[in-house]
Amino acid sequence: MYRTEHEQRFDNGAPEAPEQLGLLSEILNRETFRTLGEEVRVGHGWRCWEVGAGDGSVARWLAARVGTSGHVVASDLKPQHVPSHPRIEAIRHDLVEDPWPEHAFDLIHARLVLMHVADKEAVAARLAAHLRPGGALVLTDWYCGCADEGIIKSPVDAYTARIFQEYHDGVHKLAGETGMDFEWAARTPDVLSAAGYRDITVRDFRAPGEGGAPTARLARLHSTMLEPFLLSQTSLTEADLSVIREKLLDPEFEMVTNHTYTTVVRVPK
Repeated sequence: MYRTEHEQRFDNGAPEAPEQLGLLSEILNRETFRTLGEEVRVGHGWRCWEVGAGDGSVARWLAARVGTSGHVVASDLKPQHVPSHPRIEAIRHDLVEDPWPEHAFDLIHARLVLMHVADKEAVAARLAAHLRPGGALVLTDWYCGCADEGIIKSPVDAYTARIFQEYHDGVHKLAGETGMDFEWAARTPDVLSAAGYRDITVRDFRAPGEGGAPTARLARLHSTMLEPFLLSQTSLTEADLSVIREKLLDPEFEMVTNHTYTTVVRVPK
């Protein structure tokens, strides 16, 4: 996980971090593995850089794909959750401040990273330039289409609609204060096209949002992690948060989930 220096609430060292990282993997791994396996076709002997490795689940998958002659660099600000593996080199790394690993990667993959990073346009172009000829850059970030699509799919009463809107607005207020950009994912292809890359594809995935699903359980966890902020910066009360958490476990309740845009860039051979 990469974060801005002011964003402490989602720190990989937090007590809730293992649960949060596990839920993110539940939500995203199947689509990530489909992209890397079926579209990019990661194979034996590849040299890969997993940027913002989180719980290390993607790094483990890559290590299995690249075989005994391949290598995976798994970087994170706090890489303690990356498991030990003979083909995984786990490193503590700040994408903006620290020197980068040596060039010549066949794959660079960054999931839910650049949306947090300052000067992300320049970082994206630099990542593409860090590939071997014929290599692939895969960037995945969340895009919130809530302004057009709303935040709740299932029928709810006015009170439930109000407190969920308050919760949503509070989380997005915090996101803005910490530099998180929910619009970046929609701009990524144009940024890389302007940098001169032509072989660009985009995948759009949306995870289920029913109560009890991983996306809902992640929102529920965030309501706990962010409770002091929500109580001080919104009109929500502890009772409101209890109702929100109850709804997020109710299979009859369904929230609108973020788009997950994945941009795949192939550099020329």
